Amino acid sequence: MSTRADVVIIGGGIIGASCACFLGEKGLDIHLVERHFPASGTSRACDGLVLLWDKGQGAELALGKMSLKLWNQLHESLDADFGFERAGTILLAEEEAHLRAGQEKAEMIRQNGHRAEVLDSQTLQGLEPELAPDLAGGVLFLDDLQVDPRRATLAMLSSAQKKGVTLHADTEVLDIKRAPHGDQPICAVVTQRGEISTPTVICAAGIWSKQIAQMVGLDLPIKPRKGHILVTAKYPDFIKHPLLEGGYVSTVQSATDDLQVALVAEMTRAGTMLLGSSRQFVGDDRTVSIDVIQAIASRASRFLPRIANTQVMRSYAGLRPWSPDHLPLIGPVHSVPGLYLATGHEGAGIGLAPITGKLISDWVTNAVGSEFAAAFRPDRLFKTKQL
Repeated sequence: MSTRADVVIIGGGIIGASCACFLGEKGLDIHLVERHFPASGTSRACDGLVLLWDKGQGAELALGKMSLKLWNQLHESLDADFGFERAGTILLAEEEAHLRAGQEKAEMIRQNGHRAEVLDSQTLQGLEPELAPDLAGGVLFLDDLQVDPRRATLAMLSSAQKKGVTLHADTEVLDIKRAPHGDQPICAVVTQRGEISTPTVICAAGIWSKQIAQMVGLDLPIKPRKGHILVTAKYPDFIKHPLLEGGYVSTVQSATDDLQVALVAEMTRAGTMLLGSSRQFVGDDRTVSIDVIQAIASRASRFLPRIANTQVMRSYAGLRPWSPDHLPLIGPVHSVPGLYLATGHEGAGIGLAPITGKLISDWVTNAVGSEFAAAFRPDRLFKTKQL
């Protein structure tokens, strides 16, 4: 392979697929390079919840609102079924203090134009009879969504290819070349199958973004953060809404090396249930840990007692790209002309995929109009190494 492209996207997960989908509308020659196959990494080892209430006030919530809107638009525009459900989510309050915190989140969501209903214990039990009866209550966030991440990735890639985007699967990136003059702009991507001449590279490689950035002398503070998911046997309608416990956000925001576990439970269309979540820093180890599985199962049984009688069919683990300020890196890199980053989403990559692709498309075509876009520029975090 020896060719030329206007833009090369590195990474065939949901973030790279979204970048390809939105850039494909711009009439550019786009090539996407994936070292294995589409959705072969984190995008096939995660849940598919699209949440607003877990976002912080300001730019992060604005990002989430825009992405929620785009997910609804993609549901109408993409040909393929990607498991889209307007399921809503319920935030569970184990204690009164958690319910008060949930009420504050509900008010924040309502002030931002979305729906939220505070539930007392009796109302919560009526909506979800399988829940433990001693919970203080909860909050129903009616506008949250659910998608199938793998199928959504493939649907966006299919749409991108119909718009002329070229996919190179089983193609590893070996190097990124820079012009030997001036401010050293990017000039080519070197792969195991040959070279693609290009002035523009989008790094959407998830946890491998750090290695890609090192090719142009950047030291990204991206770390892999491991998460486990359990898949139960088929038990249709065991729960009616995706459920998350009140302590979920604190596990996301924690930077400790210790294992963090919080209940996340959602039904799939197949009638199985996904149970999580866990967070831990263990390098690039993706092996399943029996201790973590037991911790997730134990936490799930606290909120859903009868789940103790449900068989777990399988479990898997994935690696989330964590950034130290818990915000994604989206946009151009000032010190490397032609390089754009779309990474560092940690557990919000599925929910924020559409707005990430839209913002990258806007940055590349000089059409950025979102006032909050600057808050996610990568320059805030990385250090430049001497080449």
